[in-house]
Amino acid sequence: MKKDTKLKNPPLLEGYLYDYKDAIKARDSNKLLCIRLETSLACNVRCEYCFRDSGKKAKNEMPYEELKEIVTQAKKLGAKSVVIIGGGEPTVYPHFRELVEHIYKLKMVPVVITNNQKTTKELAEFLFKNNASVMVKLDSLREEVMDKLTGVKGSSKKTKEGLENLLNAGYRNTKKVKLSGSFVTNKLNIDEVETLWRFCRDRNMFPNMEIMTPNGRARNHLDWIPSRKEIMDLRYRLLDIDQKEYGYTWVPYMPLTGAGCRQLEYSMCVTVEGYARPCAAVLITNLNVRPSNKKGMTLAEVMKDPFIKKARNAYKHLEGKCGKCEYRETYCVGCRGISFTYALRAGKKPFDAIVGEDPYCTKDGTSKIQNQYDLRC
Repeated sequence: MKKDTKLKNPPLLEGYLYDYKDAIKARDSNKLLCIRLETSLACNVRCEYCFRDSGKKAKNEMPYEELKEIVTQAKKLGAKSVVIIGGGEPTVYPHFRELVEHIYKLKMVPVVITNNQKTTKELAEFLFKNNASVMVKLDSLREEVMDKLTGVKGSSKKTKEGLENLLNAGYRNTKKVKLSGSFVTNKLNIDEVETLWRFCRDRNMFPNMEIMTPNGRARNHLDWIPSRKEIMDLRYRLLDIDQKEYGYTWVPYMPLTGAGCRQLEYSMCVTVEGYARPCAAVLITNLNVRPSNKKGMTLAEVMKDPFIKKARNAYKHLEGKCGKCEYRETYCVGCRGISFTYALRAGKKPFDAIVGEDPYCTKDGTSKIQNQYDLRC
């Protein structure tokens, strides 16, 4: 493929991810750009790949006033957005609208990750009015596949209805990308990912392709997890689509396809129980930030914790091929969540596991089609 200087990096969903230059600036100034906030584990579907095993409300979830306080703390540390990841489904949380309005009033961007089952016309208009970016679970356009993955019959129809409500509320024609379709790639939908990718690009939506990982309920379906080679070949096909059809280009090895992920350098995840983590997939439980906990920490204190400081500066300590990668100071530090999980299973302590090699990285030359493409990022 001939070099085309007009190719550019694709736009990101506002508030969900940040450019690597902004990420590095926030990291080096010890600031936050966003936090990922769990509200409750209550959920109205039962996704077979859910890494949080959501469904019922947890016994020790933080009350709403404590969530508000954590958002305010994040604002003081420079955060520009709050990603409401729910833990379960954010829209069934009793204080969901209050939380969105609170974030908006603080002049931050609310980012809502939703299965879209409850997105009525009125809710879609509310979200648009409060400048919310919305990420919709869109694992398949095929009814039988979508219903099987969500564990609820009829969920596919509700997802599509909710998406249409969002598009009609104003998300169809925004200058910034404010809407996203998220699909967890697995054996049941991997043949459809290219269709989902085009579906999003054609509607001014950010395509959020994730890979099914062996946590939570996904442990019941380990045979659904694609091989590294399957993922690698898929990424190159998606890169080909973006270069030829949309004028975008990106490094195909990054853990979040087409976008990269350096969130542990500029973000923080706070669980429903009040634990702070560099990202949702780094499962540590010793940094409690519940405002009601007298022995708890503020987010500012968490930023000074040795483990968090090492995580935020992981690029200096990466092991294996991650440590040798030419992209570690720009686009990618690998998936620290996956590397952390596998390194812990191999017997490493958390402080060392956070910089382990990413076992899902596809930058290893095993793909038959790898050398067909000219990387121009």
